[in-house]
Parts: sequence; structure tokens; C-alpha cells
Amino acid sequence: MHSRSVGYRGTVRRAREDLVAGRYRLGEVLGRGGMGEVYRATDEVLGRQVAIKLMRPVAQTLAIPERFLREARAAASVHSAHVVATYDFGGYDGGYYLAMELVSGRSASDALRRDGLFSPERAEQVVRQAAAGLAVVHRQGIVHRDVKPSNLLLAADGTVKIADFGIVRFLDDETTTTLTSTGEIVGTSHYLSPERALGEPATPASDVYALGCVLYQLVTGRPPFVGEAPASIMYQHVQKQPIPPRQLCTAVTAELEALILWMLDKNPDRRPTAAEVADGAAPPVPSDLVETTRLQSVRRLAGRPVLAGTAATFAVVLFAVLGIFLETRGVDLPATNDLTPDHSATTPAAVPGTASTPEVEGTATTPSTRPSARTPKVSSTRTAPRTESKAARPTGPRSHVKRAEPTKPNPGKPEKPRKPGKTKKPKH
Repeated sequence: MHSRSVGYRGTVRRAREDLVAGRYRLGEVLGRGGMGEVYRATDEVLGRQVAIKLMRPVAQTLAIPERFLREARAAASVHSAHVVATYDFGGYDGGYYLAMELVSGRSASDALRRDGLFSPERAEQVVRQAAAGLAVVHRQGIVHRDVKPSNLLLAADGTVKIADFGIVRFLDDETTTTLTSTGEIVGTSHYLSPERALGEPATPASDVYALGCVLYQLVTGRPPFVGEAPASIMYQHVQKQPIPPRQLCTAVTAELEALILWMLDKNPDRRPTAAEVADGAAPPVPSDLVETTRLQSVRRLAGRPVLAGTAATFAVVLFAVLGIFLETRGVDLPATNDLTPDHSATTPAAVPGTASTPEVEGTATTPSTRPSARTPKVSSTRTAPRTESKAARPTGPRSHVKRAEPTKPNPGKPEKPRKPGKTKKPKH
């Protein structure tokens, strides 16, 4: 390996001839950025394909050694199926290298450019997988700060992986600010959250906003805000509302549009977390919509007072009838189908002093109808009892039912009273 550097391109040329760090042989270029280039490479020690990022320090820019080291440490601390894995980091010929997982596939930006719009279902799947990776990143106290389509890699098996931790911010490190030494805002203007456009520090909610911009672009073909200059785009992020996605693409469902607009809320406190997006959370119902629905319900009820009163009265009557019915269920009521006495079987009481009807002790005249031996319990229903002779009353237990007056044996003309001492001769 050469000990003296003759420029970045000369370093790359020698790296192709030699092995980077004594083990990585460079191949084709996979991508270029402001801080270096990414190559396909072969790890000669482990015999596997990797991606090598060669970074060149440039004074007064983001490409400074401290930032390279921060990227390597951030990427190495995150372990997720949706984050590109980091294998190795070190210095090489005045610069630095970062060995990473090689993802067989292409970025979301390449797929959008070559294949056109994503279907709503595919776009939502890509973003929810990316959100799962961001959730792990945020749990490590890291903010990515550069979420965009070119940093979402689509593997051949459908897995989405987040790449490029070059401008991450550690939440517990005050040295990682939003601005560069020249006063420029870190990040890409099309995906910059409103709070970051105002110069405030990036938070996990800022990454969610950027991911919402990506989702908007995947289904509409353009970011939420466009302009000729970054300042114009940043102004729109702060002051303007995006065009509803369904107006640009009719295939977008109402549910997906609600998710996009939820992620693009101007207030970072009202946005979902990355974990909520990954778990498929649905946007909350707006409070003004809830209030409107409540007022409409009150108006409908207030407009029908008579109907409500009638229904209440009917319910009371119905319950009363049911109560009476249930109270008398299972009670044996006395027979009331025949209350007329049987004159052929009823013997009138003897007149005192006559010999034709001697009084026998312990003998009672049989009534026309016998009272039931079973004494029913009657509630709320009064029934006339059976009639019987005054001289012949049953010797059984007294019923609690009030007895009626005995009926005279002859309903015709009443007999004249007989004079005492005279006995009427019986007819033959």
C-alpha cells in the first residue's frame, strides 16, 4: 500500500490495484455523494461481497474526519433487518473507508425513475418497513437527518433497508447541530421538516416528516413541495399545506392519504412516531370532526321531543303490564264458570218446631258445590266464591276469601210464614 496520497482519484486508482486495508478489493462504482463514493468490493479475507465507502476530508464542509467517525459509530450501533449493517471502519491513504453490507437491488429513487409511480400498496409497504428501521435508530438516541428515496434500498427479496448515516445527530451530543460551519442547513430541502427549516435541532419527529415526504413522492411522482430554490421549498414546508395526494393520483386510498397527511403535520408533537407507522397505526379522528358529530347527534335528539316522550310512556305501560302478568303466573285461581246453585241438591233449612226435618247432631246438608281443598293465593284479582247453605258449612280450614251470602232455595214467590203449633201434612 502506498504511504503518500496524490489526490482522491489517485487514491481510488491505487485502491483498485491494491487492497483497501489489506482485504477489500474494489469493483464497480455504486454511487457518488458529496463526501465520497461507494463501490462494490470483495472481502478477500472472508470471501464475501461488501460495499466500501471511501470518504475524503474537505475543509469547511461536512466531509470532516469527526463526521466520518460519527457515521461509522452510529451505523455500527444499530442492529436491524431494515438498516444496512456496518462491518468495518478505518483510515486509508489520508482518507477513510467504511465497509458495509452489500444490498442486492436498487434504491427507491432508481425504482421511481425507471418504473414510475409505486402502487399505493407497495409504497405503504416500503415506508412501513423503513419506519421499522427508523424506530430502532431512534431507540438508540440517533436521528438520521437524511431520509430520502435514494437512501432507501430495496433488496431483491423485498426488504427495505436504510442507508447513509453520514449526517446523523446523537440526541445526547450537543456538538451535532443542525447548521454547518458556513450556516447551511444539513439535509435535503425537499424532505426537510418545518422545525428544521426554522433552524431548530432535528428530532425523531423530523425523520417521520421526511419519511412522509418520501411516501408522498412514491405515489404522486413529486415531493410535497417543489421550487426553483431551496429557500422557496423550505418556506413552503413552514407556511404551506401540501396538495392532497388523491388530487394528484386517484389510486390513493383515503386511508393512505390520511396517513401521509398525519406524517406531514406541521406540529412535530402531532405526528406519529416511527414505531406507530411501522405497526400500522391509523390516524386519529380530528377533534373538530368529533365535536361536529356530537353536535349533530344533539340536534337530532332535540328535534324529536314528542317522539321521545311517547316512546318513554309506551315503555312504562309495557313494563307495568308485564309486571302484572308475571305476578299472576303460576297461581291457581278458583273456578268461576258456574256460580248458579243446584236447586235439586240443596235442602232448605227446617222451620223451628216442625217434625218433618229432625235435627241430627253432626250431620250437615251437602252444598251444591264443594269449595276446593286447595286454597289459592290470589293477588290483585277478586273472584266470587261458590255458594253454600247457611246450615251446612264445610268443616275444613277457613278460607281467607270472603264468602258470599247464601242463595235462597226458591227463586220464585217467597213462602208465607207458618203459625207455630201447626204442622203441614205431607202430600201423598
